[in-house]
Amino acid sequence: MTFRSRPAAQPTRRRARRDDSRRSIYITLTFSLAIASALSLMGGVFVAGYYTDHWAPIAAVNGEVIGKDAVRDRAAMNVSLYKRQVDDLTALRNQGKITSAEFQSLANAPMTAQDPTTIQNDALTQLKHEATLRQYAAKNNISVTDAQVNDQIQVEATIPDLRHVMVIGVQPNATPPATAPTPSDVLAAQTRAQTLLDEVKGGKKWADVATESGQDAVANGGSLGDLGLVSKDSLSLDPEMIDAVFALAKVNDMTTVIKGSDGIFRFATVTSIVPKFVDADWEKSVGHGDTYRAYARAGALSKAVQNKIEAQYVSGATNQRHVLEIAIAPGASPPGDGDEVKFRLLVFSPAHSEANASTVPTTDPSWDDAKKRADAAVATLRSDPTKFASMAVDTKVNDDQMVNTRSGEVPWITNSWFAAQTASGSQGLGMTNVAAALYKDGLVTGTLLDPIQEPSKGYVVVQFESRRAAPEQRIANAQLLINSGVDFVEEAKQISDAADAAKGGDMGWVTKYMLTTDQEAAIWQTPIGGVSRMVSNSGYWVFKVLDEQTRVADADTQARLKKLVYQRWLADLQGTALVWTDAPGLAAMAPPSPTP
Repeated sequence: MTFRSRPAAQPTRRRARRDDSRRSIYITLTFSLAIASALSLMGGVFVAGYYTDHWAPIAAVNGEVIGKDAVRDRAAMNVSLYKRQVDDLTALRNQGKITSAEFQSLANAPMTAQDPTTIQNDALTQLKHEATLRQYAAKNNISVTDAQVNDQIQVEATIPDLRHVMVIGVQPNATPPATAPTPSDVLAAQTRAQTLLDEVKGGKKWADVATESGQDAVANGGSLGDLGLVSKDSLSLDPEMIDAVFALAKVNDMTTVIKGSDGIFRFATVTSIVPKFVDADWEKSVGHGDTYRAYARAGALSKAVQNKIEAQYVSGATNQRHVLEIAIAPGASPPGDGDEVKFRLLVFSPAHSEANASTVPTTDPSWDDAKKRADAAVATLRSDPTKFASMAVDTKVNDDQMVNTRSGEVPWITNSWFAAQTASGSQGLGMTNVAAALYKDGLVTGTLLDPIQEPSKGYVVVQFESRRAAPEQRIANAQLLINSGVDFVEEAKQISDAADAAKGGDMGWVTKYMLTTDQEAAIWQTPIGGVSRMVSNSGYWVFKVLDEQTRVADADTQARLKKLVYQRWLADLQGTALVWTDAPGLAAMAPPSPTP
């Protein structure tokens, strides 16, 4: 049987067309899917990139997220706000209401705050603090109205009454060998302050009286007591003095002598008064719409919370303790640097130039002249020791320019300060020969030494005042004596550096947020009638707790608390918040550094 293959059927034209059509559809679908996938991928990349650049969290406060765009918006608004502040100050300067120097002083902060390398970080810090406060307010049913927000904007638009304040102060000094001022020392300081005020009223120049007072930054906070142009809220003096300064009716009026909580007697005057200035176009000029309103709302909410906290801790009844203190100042040297000495000095330099003394050969005749002037000064002072202060301030007599305005008095310092350079790298006195004389045993208070030659200065005339143990040793000695049965009050009178030493260290009633956290902890951990552990930070303290009551603070204490409580309470609130920050992300938001 023969088999033949069957010929294959040839496709018809219709079938061929159908197959081509299907193939085109498949290709089109495949291509469309590929395009869709690519677009989807590109979209995903775009969304992811946009999210990373704009929506991604840069920080969180107790779970509340802060995004990058919020930080950018706040930073941009801050720049506008700071620029407007500078514009307003420029207007005051151009109108002659403030000087160019005062403009520079006032405008420095808003100009510096515009630094592009820090503006993002500053904005984030603001937002984190506002979140913390907003969460507290929500939990405690504190809110603000639109009217309160408008009031806050008005505050932002206002430069308050500014005054250029000058202060002269007299600090009571202990009469050696006592280390704490006695009642007679306090009375002497008050009398001297009144005498200085009378001299100014009698026509003597303020600068001359300020120099005569022997004041320094400790007593007055600035060179010759010049506190600059300040507002009532920014003036760092006691409330009574602040009220007196801003009650002065006109330039060159003077306050009375007022005793501060630090024990210093002060009086003040104002050399210029700048009336309150309100920027009528403030909100429009700052701009940034909702971002600025949110900022203003946060400010209004802060005021509302502050009112609640002050009602609770300032004017309300609180748990208080009646406390005595022994306070020892930190000293000018690090712990362990040895005994401190206190003395007065006059310098007699070759050719009257202390700065050039080290370059003048000791064989030069000008050294002989300096020695003769020093010998004559010693003879005068041994005849009348009360002339030391007047000789110190007289630049024709005394060539020293370091402590001449302090009646020639050098505060308590340790041996290391007499070297040209201290161990920490600070500039020293360069008077090692003087140190050797002062640290000799057996010197009696008031001893006037013969002139001492210091090659770097000239001939130095020194009056020894006292020698005492270093601060950390004195507080340790006090603890030992008290634990051994010595009366706390008597020990405070003998060694405490606080203004209340004359009262046996009686601080009165202490309430929360009046002192530092460490001091408060030591006081409230001590049983009634007991003595606390030693506290050290910017000094040394030991406390005795006499009593505990729930009571309302007196008016003076309330005035002090009003300047302290809210900021310390706010620091506690912020310190306990759970805060996360994307530090690398924040750094990446900063603009690149300019190419050198």
